[in-house]
Amino acid sequence: MNKVKLEALIKENPAAMAAVQKMTAIKLQGKGKRKVQATTALKDKDHPSHKKAVGLFQKLKDKFSKKKEDEPEFKDYTPTQSDTDFYRKQYAARTGKELGEIKMNESIKFHTITGNKRFMTKTALPILKKYGAKNVTVNQVAGDFLEIRFPIDSNKLKKLDKELKRKNKTAYGGIVEGRYHQWRNDDTKTPKQKIGIAMRETRDSLNELERVVNYNVKLKNEMKVDSRDYWKNTHKALGKISERLVRLANKVGQLH
Repeated sequence: MNKVKLEALIKENPAAMAAVQKMTAIKLQGKGKRKVQATTALKDKDHPSHKKAVGLFQKLKDKFSKKKEDEPEFKDYTPTQSDTDFYRKQYAARTGKELGEIKMNESIKFHTITGNKRFMTKTALPILKKYGAKNVTVNQVAGDFLEIRFPIDSNKLKKLDKELKRKNKTAYGGIVEGRYHQWRNDDTKTPKQKIGIAMRETRDSLNELERVVNYNVKLKNEMKVDSRDYWKNTHKALGKISERLVRLANKVGQLH
């Protein structure tokens, strides 16, 4: 494999690029006693370790190609009618004695948690059942997120929150009730100050987001990465990011 052919392959194939990067850390026997980088032997057809380097390159390229093909595809979960009927049956509102017991126990109050639809449906609801939560209501908010509201005592709520965070910090949004009202009723700042500070923090967050996007655009152009070679999840993520930015722009427009 000559140098020109190798460089062309790297530009066209991200797996080949990853294989070459991995080989820079591997040493092979040189022409004398001195060892050289595996990439040096790969580019030189007359090098004594060239065949070994080619074999290593092919093995690494196949490995990275397999990772790309095996990248899991998480499908959006939409509850079926049977799922809805099941959860309605499992968590239907209680009346009579059960409801009276909840009202009599002042430590049991309704709480709300939020998170990714798939995580909340597949993981959070079964865990809630384990903690004995009843009168559970599920509402879809902000596209792919669910809010689950249920009565539970404060001690169990803390344990539940910790367990869900251990399961998946990214997909789990945490406990949400009371945040808005606490912020709204905070008398240390005026409404004008609250909006001003919030918009300044939002601006700074967007600056960081823009920086990350710019880095990836620059990387794509410099390394000549073809968007058709992206993972399927990457294409889905790009679509969802665009949709959320449009919704965010509409919300911001309401503040003018």
